[in-house]
Amino acid sequence: MHEGDFRIRGKEISRVEGLSDAVFGFAITLLAVSLEVPKTAAEVLHALRGVLAFAVTFLILFNMWRIQFNYFRRYGIEDRRIVWLTAALLFVLLVFIYPLKFVMATICESLLKHIGLPDPTFHRQLVLPDADIPPLFTAFGFGLSAVFGVLSLMFRHALSLREHLQLNELEIFDTTESLRATMKTCVLGACMGVCYLIGTIRPANAEIMADIATAFVVIVGVWIVRQRRGRSKRRAAVQGRVTEVTA
Repeated sequence: MHEGDFRIRGKEISRVEGLSDAVFGFAITLLAVSLEVPKTAAEVLHALRGVLAFAVTFLILFNMWRIQFNYFRRYGIEDRRIVWLTAALLFVLLVFIYPLKFVMATICESLLKHIGLPDPTFHRQLVLPDADIPPLFTAFGFGLSAVFGVLSLMFRHALSLREHLQLNELEIFDTTESLRATMKTCVLGACMGVCYLIGTIRPANAEIMADIATAFVVIVGVWIVRQRRGRSKRRAAVQGRVTEVTA
């Protein structure tokens, strides 16, 4: 069985993968379970402003789940190392979920404010005190780094087993690119964590730090798009070379 150019090696859901699915579902539930039910029209409108932040956090978690889902489908590895790496990933994810929620809420509110849609009823002190911004952004950066650091170790392990898994050239290319992407995201998250750790030690204006975080997220988004385009071009070149060899 194949998924595109990748052979499917994990055809059945293992207990490790089942546990991962349950934890990811629980993490997504934590994003919404603490939301209070609106009692007035003004509260409903205010709650709708949080849809953007919820959508972003949901997409981030869904992307993490999709990476792990594809990993188990493509490689079907269930050895001791993968079990422990999965345990580490789930632990970090549950620690990471609340910093992710508050940071995305702060960034999205900053974006809405910059495009001319400020919320007069929004008081940051009620949601995220200014003094807590640097520590939470620090936790977010290091949490993001930890999650993708574990994923990079999983791809590195799969690459080390390429002969046992009988990976072809395209599969090795995709695995290598996934390893590079997760490692780069790990480094970017660590850099963000260090920057805000410095801000924790040397307090700065919270508004400025939130704006820096917004700019950081936009830059990372642009970088990811460019990386995906470059990867598509390189993959097409590798696929063309494989086709010429097999022809």
